[in-house]
Amino acid sequence: MAIRIRTRVDSDARGPLFDDRARRYFDEFAEELGDDGAEWALDDIKRTFHTHFKDPTGYYESNVRIRNGSEGPEVWDGGMAGPVYGPWLEGVGSRNSPVTRFRGYGAFRKAATRLQQRIEAMGYRLFDSNYQSRF
Repeated sequence: MAIRIRTRVDSDARGPLFDDRARRYFDEFAEELGDDGAEWALDDIKRTFHTHFKDPTGYYESNVRIRNGSEGPEVWDGGMAGPVYGPWLEGVGSRNSPVTRFRGYGAFRKAATRLQQRIEAMGYRLFDSNYQSRF
């Protein structure tokens, strides 16, 4: 007597991981995290200005804003079209060391470092609050 066993396995792959929804969700997530990071950095830079500027006119601060760069949002001060003393205030201008003792505030560099330390936690919070339920 022979025993014959027949096994049939059907697989049906459905859901956001198997269609274009996951890619769309991750693209939205990356864009939103980039926007949140740029907003956080802008606020941090302005906090540095408010802490250190003694008699602010508001002109330089009004030129520091977020723009859409080729790789996403970026905080900038207008570049060559903005105030010419931006590099001096940051501490990377040609007049910082040899001409004056002023070393600059380093607001952009410090904000970038602090954002680097926070971005992962920001991403986890954003994913948990806005995206996890979609999967």
